[in-house]
Amino acid sequence: MTRTSLVAFCLSIAWGASAAADPATTSEAIAMRAAPSAKARLVQRVPANAEIDLNHCSGDWCYASWRDRFGYLPVAAIASPAYPAPPAYGPPPPAYGAWSGGGFGPFYYGYGWSGW
Repeated sequence: MTRTSLVAFCLSIAWGASAAADPATTSEAIAMRAAPSAKARLVQRVPANAEIDLNHCSGDWCYASWRDRFGYLPVAAIASPAYPAPPAYGPPPPAYGAWSGGGFGPFYYGYGWSGW
């Protein structure tokens, strides 16, 4: 593989991984860790109500990013994302020609007018 194609491949993988993240917020100020452990190296401190990109959760830890740094946050410190409610629609209109089962009027049966 040439160097240019290798760089392009890596950039496409990185771009695709960032597109798969879900938005979320932190419920409290918390330390982002390098591994899913409270004793792991500190990556950065994330303030309360910070908008983070949540990649995946497993057990008590979630792998997320904030300000272009990746690490693990405890599940308890992540608020559920507030997605807007889906729009409410009324019932569908009645089918066209509902009186006769789908025709243009009460006397159309699909093969021609009858009753005249």
